[in-house]
Amino acid sequence: MSVSDLPSHRTACQHRLNLPLQHCTIWVYAANQMVENMSVTSAAEKVARAARAQPISAKAVLHDPRQFWAINFRRQNATPQTWKRAFQVLVDRVMASPGVVLYDAVESGVPTYMVDLIAGATGEPVTRVMDVIGVSQTTYRRKDESHEPLPDAAGHRVMSFLRVMATLRRLLEESGDPEQLAKFDLEAWVAQWMREPLPELGDKTPAEMLRNPEGQRAVEQVLERMRGGLPA
Repeated sequence: MSVSDLPSHRTACQHRLNLPLQHCTIWVYAANQMVENMSVTSAAEKVARAARAQPISAKAVLHDPRQFWAINFRRQNATPQTWKRAFQVLVDRVMASPGVVLYDAVESGVPTYMVDLIAGATGEPVTRVMDVIGVSQTTYRRKDESHEPLPDAAGHRVMSFLRVMATLRRLLEESGDPEQLAKFDLEAWVAQWMREPLPELGDKTPAEMLRNPEGQRAVEQVLERMRGGLPA
């Protein structure tokens, strides 16, 4: 695929996936880079991820799965960049963890500060994040004040959201273009995309589909098809 082909490929992506043209541009660009740089690995991004990481030993997680959610930041004094860095650490953790660790982390209870973390990183209002994960303001306040985890259903949706973020991050890294990834506001893009009804999801939004594992897989499949901006 040559650079001259990009306009037609972006149009195809927009028509098939019902996405704004600027959203398709990143995927078509990634496809072009992947074809031209198939042997290139995102070494820079791997280094950046390692620098962001706050390692938790496997033994610690197995001993206390709640450690999975431990992030070193102060919620009261967090800046937008602090929220993003903390969120990226958690997404990195999802990418690096086997399924059993993610399962145990959710079963141990997802802390209420995940709502603030997602809101701070994506720029979305807290109330909108609550709507995405399916928890009422009353329940959230009660759980937060009593230092209890989110309800089970909301906790599973938080993990589903993180897994979608991890899938998208992986796809962008595999494009072989770390510079493009560094410039791309991944969190804001996903927050907007999650609210858009998609024909591929039966005109449901990705956020609606996170209610169960089957819906989550459907969302991840859409992301995989968007990978090259060229639906089959």
